[in-house]
Amino acid sequence: MIIKIQIADSVYKALIASSKRIQGSIGLVNPSEGNFNAHHKSADNRMKRFIKLAHGRASVTNKRVNLTLRIDRKETDIVPYEVIDTESCQASDFVYANT
Repeated sequence: MIIKIQIADSVYKALIASSKRIQGSIGLVNPSEGNFNAHHKSADNRMKRFIKLAHGRASVTNKRVNLTLRIDRKETDIVPYEVIDTESCQASDFVYANT
């Protein structure tokens, strides 16, 4: 199968100049043609530090602090409020140390 993809001039120039991958998505116009849309990443997120937790992760950038917890419903031996309490304390210590 052959699919024709349309790329913006600025994305093409960046691809040729840097010889690095550019992440993005392809929106199909029809089964044989599509448009490439590059994902824009801010420069502030490059200074990202993170810590893996038992049920998630905490990350710190120059602009934002993020905490994500995921508890599988099949984990019957886990009490959600205990996970939130203990892992948020671990994340808090990590954030304090990295800001």
